[in-house]
Amino acid sequence: MATMVNIYESYGDKSARERAELIYSNYSSFQGIIEDCKMRLIYEIKAEKERKRSNHKDELGVRIQNLGNYSNPTADEAVLDVMLEGAIKGLNSAEDALSDPALVQEFKRREYVIVMMADEYASFRRHLHALSVKEQELIIPLLKQEKDYYTLAEEAGVSVPVVRRKASRIHCELISYMENYFIEKL
Repeated sequence: MATMVNIYESYGDKSARERAELIYSNYSSFQGIIEDCKMRLIYEIKAEKERKRSNHKDELGVRIQNLGNYSNPTADEAVLDVMLEGAIKGLNSAEDALSDPALVQEFKRREYVIVMMADEYASFRRHLHALSVKEQELIIPLLKQEKDYYTLAEEAGVSVPVVRRKASRIHCELISYMENYFIEKL
């Protein structure tokens, strides 16, 4: 869990090579990390909206009634959820959900990082499938943590150091390619 938090907090500050290494080393769970980041951002935006809404209460904690303005909390919650999901998918902006410019900028930055995480992960996956069949048979089970070096060596009828060297070569080529493919700074 600490890995997910660290990735979320620092992904946007990393270089293209470091982001490619993050995806490589967390490949088996990266899609889950992205989904967790989306849900965390939505939660933070909703919590901020609730904090702002509660600021409209007087000292006794009673909401001050605005004449003629009626609220449907269930509908408001559903609309906010749809709006925030759309914002993270790039359909609209988190700006619509908040009015504080500093918070809007922070949430927009996080939204952008999450969108880029998803885009870069998709690019990484596409490039994996562009490798030769032999390279895919070696690297994909390792990335998905389905097999280890010993199992792959046994299946191929070669020694473990041979499998390690091949995997290391593919790893270096993959990271080098992705480093050139990704934009340098987010």
